[in-house]
Amino acid sequence: MKTKKLIYSVLLALIAAFVSCKGEIGPAGPAGADGKDGVDGNANVIASSWITPEWSASDTTIAEFIYDDNEITADILNNGVVLSYVDWYGDLSQVHSLPLTYVYSGYNINYNVTSSVGHIRWWFISLTSYTPPETLKFRYVIIPSTSVSKSGNSQQEILYNLDRAGIDIKNYYQVMDYFGLDY
Repeated sequence: MKTKKLIYSVLLALIAAFVSCKGEIGPAGPAGADGKDGVDGNANVIASSWITPEWSASDTTIAEFIYDDNEITADILNNGVVLSYVDWYGDLSQVHSLPLTYVYSGYNINYNVTSSVGHIRWWFISLTSYTPPETLKFRYVIIPSTSVSKSGNSQQEILYNLDRAGIDIKNYYQVMDYFGLDY
């Protein structure tokens, strides 16, 4: 028992001696090298301009519009996310996410979107003959896997992290604000 007390006393004395040491503070060391600046803004998220479609047909029950963009890569399609929106009147008063079912005046129109390497394709299907409004415009947002995912390879992780941040991907304005993009 006396041995344990002696060991504890010696340890306590050593700790007190090292903690209470005093002396002059040495000079500051040399400055480190500057790091490389990172990309400012929105974590490499890309938003297209508003695009007026040139439909493959008019006054019909089905038509498509294909737009070319080399930013839509295999990596984006496999690991990132492409969101698409339609501005019904071309003035940002009615912006909806796609796909969208639009019902009015007896029309039931389904607007859809798909992406492939180098392209985005919008199309509509209507039960009756239909011509889309001339004011209608499309826009898409490309979110690379590294923008909001830690693993850098998960579409589900991107969507999960956006949801955790309170971002409804169907809400155009929330998405644009979150990434600091112009409307």
